[in-house]
Amino acid sequence: MSATTSGSLPKVALLCAVFFWASSFIAMKSAVLVLDPGKIVFMRMMIASIGFLLLYRLWGNFRYQKGDWIYLAVMSICEPGIYFFLESQALRLTTAGSAATINALQPPIVALLAWVLLRERPRFWTLGGFALCIVGAVGLSLGSQSTDYAPMPWLGNLLEFGAMAASGVYVILLKKLSDRYSPFFLTALQSFTGAVLFFPLVFVGSPLSFDVPLNSALAIVYLATFVTFGGYFLYNWGIAKTSAIEASIFLNLIPVFGLLLAFLYLAETPTPLQGLMVALIIFGVFICELGPKYLRSPFPITLVSKTPNS
Repeated sequence: MSATTSGSLPKVALLCAVFFWASSFIAMKSAVLVLDPGKIVFMRMMIASIGFLLLYRLWGNFRYQKGDWIYLAVMSICEPGIYFFLESQALRLTTAGSAATINALQPPIVALLAWVLLRERPRFWTLGGFALCIVGAVGLSLGSQSTDYAPMPWLGNLLEFGAMAASGVYVILLKKLSDRYSPFFLTALQSFTGAVLFFPLVFVGSPLSFDVPLNSALAIVYLATFVTFGGYFLYNWGIAKTSAIEASIFLNLIPVFGLLLAFLYLAETPTPLQGLMVALIIFGVFICELGPKYLRSPFPITLVSKTPNS
């Protein structure tokens, strides 16, 4: 783990964040069945923005540094802008579980960008764990089948991959900016930018109606509060306390949580192949996080509290 990490609290924050993000596939899948994706994202961003305005005192003091506007703009456009647009379209074409598994490709993307742009060199076992997660994600995607619920899974998975690329750029820029701006401010900026970017979609297609089923309305409120407000703040805070590569390791757990929640709430039953791929992803996360510790000594347990993480 990076020297900037302080205790286990950042890990808890990152773990909670990825759980909320995994649950967003379930809530979003429920909402897009009755509402236009663009309108859903706008309402989600607007509700979160109102929350950040009410808590403006927590933004913290900061000094804008010349030239940062380009980083702030690209970060906010990539996520939530590009990321949410592609993901919302993907969930109309593929299952929530399959979309969640494609998220396993984000950590290797982040690791590559961090290596090139932030000079954060991933260790051997981190790369090995990422490789296992990639194999697991590809296997899960190939195991998807076309249904009325997921008419074009291959295209939906491709759009989700594009969302992952945009999110990778967001993570790198977030890490770069976290030294100068508070996580609360950066999260609020994302919500405001998202509300502005998706506002024009309110006028596209059928008129915006607030006469929606209760479960869809609750899904939108959940997306705004727990996923956007809570999830992004926790992740932004966690990445400020760790390295970009360390924080990206936790993203591998999104497909695991996603498949589990899809099974519990949407009755998306995983196949034996998908179960095997989930196990492979979990093992990959184990290798990323604990591999170096357990391979440095024949008595690994005694070194856990003394040796820095990878």
